[in-house]
Amino acid sequence: MKIEALGHSAFIATIDREHGTPFRLLADPWLDDHVIGDVGGRFPRIRADWSNMAPIDGIWISHSHTDHLCPYSLLQLHRQLEGNPRLLIPTSLRYLKSILTEFLPDWPITVLEQDSAMDLGGIRARAFFNVREDATNEDDCMILLLDNGQDALLSEADAVLPMEDPAVREMVGELLIEAGPRQRVFLTTRNELEATMASVDAPDQESRQQVVAHQRGVSAQLAQEEIMPNGSTSCPWQAQGTVRIIIGQGISLPHEVVGCWNRVLFPVRLEDRARIEREAVTRENLPLQVMALHGGESVSVDSGVAGPVTPVPGLEVLDQESQRHFDPETEIVADFPVAPLRDEQRDATTQHQQILHFLQQRYLPYLIGQRKPPIEHRLSEYGGQYRVRIRYGTTDSWSPRDYLIRFSALRFEEQPVDGDADVQEEYWANDLDDYFQGTADDFSTFCRSFPGGSSHEFWDCLGMPFLNDDLVAKKIKLHFERARRGESAATFVLPLWDFARQV
Repeated sequence: MKIEALGHSAFIATIDREHGTPFRLLADPWLDDHVIGDVGGRFPRIRADWSNMAPIDGIWISHSHTDHLCPYSLLQLHRQLEGNPRLLIPTSLRYLKSILTEFLPDWPITVLEQDSAMDLGGIRARAFFNVREDATNEDDCMILLLDNGQDALLSEADAVLPMEDPAVREMVGELLIEAGPRQRVFLTTRNELEATMASVDAPDQESRQQVVAHQRGVSAQLAQEEIMPNGSTSCPWQAQGTVRIIIGQGISLPHEVVGCWNRVLFPVRLEDRARIEREAVTRENLPLQVMALHGGESVSVDSGVAGPVTPVPGLEVLDQESQRHFDPETEIVADFPVAPLRDEQRDATTQHQQILHFLQQRYLPYLIGQRKPPIEHRLSEYGGQYRVRIRYGTTDSWSPRDYLIRFSALRFEEQPVDGDADVQEEYWANDLDDYFQGTADDFSTFCRSFPGGSSHEFWDCLGMPFLNDDLVAKKIKLHFERARRGESAATFVLPLWDFARQV
């Protein structure tokens, strides 16, 4: 078995079929220099010469976020790959099948159902949803398990199973050991982005040092909790022949604007996580191998033992790990605009009608159903009402409108603006409008500061996949259309960073 890391969450896995020929799977191929959802850049940037690489038999997309399902990358692959690889999608993305069929003709599409095995010609593929109970914006992500009866590969992608839970560890251990009695690879994607965003958003040096220390502490604690068996009898880490490979979330600022910002990016690195896990393995005396695999690196696993790391053939890596220069002493701090992503005058009447609809039809049911905290406690905390303020217009000329839910009227209604009232959430109407039209998502405000509010749950609510499949479909189709017209992700992302292009 061989794993080739392409950077971020993308990888190629090669596993022998039951009759011996290789099966090659390309997973989560965001290969572009820019990511349209996070309006950021990729680290490392890569260039693949597919003519000098072995053929791809299947392409797996774990969920709908555009750093995994990238229309620009998929259309480029459709033009460059030989043959017609099978596109594998989770059942949670079934609603996108017609869009994928339209823009990727000749690629057969296979939908993987929950816990249902699929024969891919000597390779068995299974997928299952995370067992975490908390709602997240990645609930549509499925975990993939490939095996040939002797060797198994499990890819978490962004699902990240709660392996600190002994019951989950037992379940995963039994599944992996049954699928791969000879050897198994547990491929996990670790999110460096949370620490990066905390570092970028820090208002001063002292705050940055505090948030980075916190992020490192959380990462260390979770790493140790995931590795310690805690009495499990079927923990996969206790089985001889298990290799745990960590790949990473390489989202950065766009390389066109990074400049001095590189000193505040990536305070938590893949190697940090791998080191902590290896220390836990040593303390617990486990037969587990743990390694970090960076973009452009590959490793072969034979008889349950990982070999030396080698370059991925046919892949040019434009950025090296040594170029990440996090400096906790730097005085560089964020000064992102308090402005709409697209600062232009729009029809406020139409925006008001749409915003009120989404507040009432999606956000209120979300608040009631989520119960974190329960709606009755939330309203009581703020004196019986919850206020969302919207700024209509541009940074040069705007006017606010307030929308409230109250015990006396448990539905969002517009109320007169009270300049002295506490505002729980505040947004630009243009940004919400962009979300509704598919030109923004949960992470698109990475390069902006919200205008106010103590939380921004309405914005996060719109990123919940099972509440907002229509918004996801709009976004994916819009970018497929742009890519088909020859437009690039860069021309979508970079105008939003014009304020920083000279940094």
